[in-house]
Amino acid sequence: MLDKIIDIIMSILPFLGGRKKRQQMLQEVKEFSELVKEQYSFLMQQLEKVLKDYFNLSDCVKEMHSEIFSLKGKLSEAVTLQCVKKECIQRNKGSESESSSTSPTPDSV
Repeated sequence: MLDKIIDIIMSILPFLGGRKKRQQMLQEVKEFSELVKEQYSFLMQQLEKVLKDYFNLSDCVKEMHSEIFSLKGKLSEAVTLQCVKKECIQRNKGSESESSSTSPTPDSV
């Protein structure tokens, strides 16, 4: 697209003044177009880096979520297996705290 713009400017330049002025204008147009091309290339490289970093981060987040859910499942499984024995101290303490919270106290009746 920039090349087409340069061609259009090149076709107009012969009508705008002397030879030196045309050459100077042509040089300025070429320099400007090169600058624009370099800036565009730089911005595209930066965009590629940002996208690459974004997708890498997204993959890491997905892995972390799956690991968290896996650990949550293992934790709930371990909690259910923790006090299987009837005489387990932790199980008895848990039963007592549940019964005391659900049963009315003499003061509240």
